[in-house]
Formats: sequence, structure tokens, C-alpha cells
Amino acid sequence: MSLSKHSAIPRRLTSWLCCTGVAIAGQSVWADQQLISAIGAQTQIGRYSVIAVAPTAGQQDLLAVIRSITIPDDIKTVGDALHLLLRDSGYRLADHAVLSEDAIAMLDLPLPNAHRSFEPMPLKAVIGLIVGPAFHLVQDPVHRLIAFERCADASNPTATGGAR
Repeated sequence: MSLSKHSAIPRRLTSWLCCTGVAIAGQSVWADQQLISAIGAQTQIGRYSVIAVAPTAGQQDLLAVIRSITIPDDIKTVGDALHLLLRDSGYRLADHAVLSEDAIAMLDLPLPNAHRSFEPMPLKAVIGLIVGPAFHLVQDPVHRLIAFERCADASNPTATGGAR
């Protein structure tokens, strides 16, 4: 009698585990479906890896691409450095005919040694650092041209960070 009593427990346990396993499997399928709908603009590329299916910031705005930059010693002027930076960006420097005299003079300035190496940062930030605070970047995304305008308060040395 005790033998049949003990053999009934494993059968009940087995049937309970089977029912629980079916419920867990059902919940797993439901969870997978919820994950797929929650992901939206992402795709699973592996068992545990999911990536966004969207363009990067650098693909949407060509000047937002993040790069480490080292400018070689044979580049002597700010204008030459900008031509080098823009070479692979899809943008180009506007023709001298449309640039102001101040902008042309800035492009002919010697490139400071401090502007020869940059840690990873957006290309637009590097251009802003090389050009300096007296000018701001003017971007023509239709023609992919870059030009510079002198800031309104650039005549005041304290406004641009210069010394008196």
C-alpha cells in the first residue's frame, strides 16, 4: 500500500510539471511577441543581440560624423586644414568669390599646433575649433557647401575670448 501511495506522487508531480511547462511555454511565446512589437525600429541579429534599424547621426548630418583627426605637418594654413577635413565628408569649402574678406584672411592664417590633433568629436565641432570664435559656420546642405560669417561681436576682443 505504501508503494502505490508513493508512486502516485511522482505521477501527480509529473502532470503538474507538464501543465506548468505548457503555461511557461505559452508565456514565452507571448513575451517574444511583446518584445517584437516593443522593439519597433530594431532587429534581432543574434540570440541576445538587437540593433537599431536607423541611420546614424553621421549619416543624417554629414558634419555630425565623429572622427579622431590628426592633421599632417605639411598642412600649413587654416584653409588647407579645412580642405583636408572636408575631403571625405561630402562637403566642400565655398569659393573665395562668395566669402567675405575677413573669412578669406582667416583661411590664410597659419594653422596652430594645438589644432593638429583632435580626440573623437563631431566634424562640425572640429571645424568650429579650427576657425575660432570670431566666425560661425554657414552650411548649405543643398549644395553641400561650407562658408563662414564673422560674428557680430567679433570686434570686441573680450567677447571672443581674446586679451585686451
